[in-house]
Amino acid sequence: MASRSEEDLCCPLCSDIFKDPVRLSCSHSFCKDCLQGFWAESPKHECPVCKRRSSKDFLPLDFALKSQCEAFLQERASEPLCSLHSKKLCFLCLDDGQLVCADCMDAETHRNQKFTPVHEAARDRKKELRDSLKPLQMKLTLVHRVKGNCDQTAEHIKVQTESTMRRIKEEFKRLHQFLDEEEEARMVALREEEERKSQVMKEKIDSLSRDITALSDTIRSTEKELRAEDVQFLQNYEAAVERVQQQHLPQLVPGALIDVAKHLGNLNFDVWRKMKEMVSWSPVILDPNSAHPSLVVSDDLTGVRCGETEQQPPPPPDNPERIDHFISVVGSEGFNSGSHIWEVEVGSNEAFVLGVLTESSERKGIIWPGLWKLMFCGGEYKALSPSDTGTDVEVAMNPRRIRVHLDWDGGRLSFSDPDTDTHMYTFTHTFADRLFPYISTWSKVPLKIVAKQPLISLNVQ
Repeated sequence: MASRSEEDLCCPLCSDIFKDPVRLSCSHSFCKDCLQGFWAESPKHECPVCKRRSSKDFLPLDFALKSQCEAFLQERASEPLCSLHSKKLCFLCLDDGQLVCADCMDAETHRNQKFTPVHEAARDRKKELRDSLKPLQMKLTLVHRVKGNCDQTAEHIKVQTESTMRRIKEEFKRLHQFLDEEEEARMVALREEEERKSQVMKEKIDSLSRDITALSDTIRSTEKELRAEDVQFLQNYEAAVERVQQQHLPQLVPGALIDVAKHLGNLNFDVWRKMKEMVSWSPVILDPNSAHPSLVVSDDLTGVRCGETEQQPPPPPDNPERIDHFISVVGSEGFNSGSHIWEVEVGSNEAFVLGVLTESSERKGIIWPGLWKLMFCGGEYKALSPSDTGTDVEVAMNPRRIRVHLDWDGGRLSFSDPDTDTHMYTFTHTFADRLFPYISTWSKVPLKIVAKQPLISLNVQ
């Protein structure tokens, strides 16, 4: 549009911007001096363009056209000019990326170099910058999504806190009055963790809000650059690209949720060490933060089943610890040494998996590479591992309980029926990673970790 306006404002005789323009009756315009000079050599007073004779000897100035010319000249004067030749920068040197005028193209410093018109160079680079905005806009969408997740997480922390407090209170109702001090101590610890993790989440949300503002500012700034004139755009192009590339994807906060297992896990056993009365102890505490949304974990964190219940709190928002593909849950504590035994009451459950999962396994999507398991489905048992896609396990009678024995140091994972002392299957492998107890079921019949009755002399760290 700029070049078209310039052409409309040029005198046909001198090819320059009109000076004191006059308009003939045929609607053609000329500089007053140019027209008088032409008529001095052609007394017929013809229009230099269409040859139509003019009947007027005195032609008044076209002030509207003169005003347009003056505005155009003022605007052009504000455009950057070549520092060497004081001419309009019309070309971009493709070899060194410099903006040059027509005279620069013939200079020794640019001899044999390739050039492209400014408007074409700006058009191509605008497309590049516009394309680079797309991932940035996707990042902004992701930041909004992560912030929404963090907002939900912050709310769920409160839900978890309330639920945990209720369950702690239910446990303490069964104990004697002198346990008030123990109860208060656990409440303080829970409140401190809530405050600490809520503060972390608040800071994360604030940080994401700032990221959203920064990303929005960057997008607005970049879009403004895209609307700038070609020369100004090209001068700011590198800075605009750098601003776009400096943005980074946000990450979910690991360990953001309340560590429910720490507050509820082995609660009775910990209290028993003070009371010396009858209590039970579970060798495995399930981590509800890792449970698939379709699983219902029991209040004491030792049982699990597939299904829904009105008493079960809504599943928390997505978090790094949560398993999202297999309908499963892991224990709250992993093992990287020693020998560990736990028993699972399977009862009449006809679809379950027992085993161990490596700590380094990604819990999103397929988790086969770090899983050793015994699976019962369709009335058959199979043993599966990272190196074995399925081995049939012969069982004379379906057990009601299954004992899992992990000998980490010896590199053995065994399954047996404790009621009949019958061996079922053993994996042998040199373990190098921390292993977490793993339970999966897609049945409404619950699976439950069998509680142990510790002796008074049992030393539990």
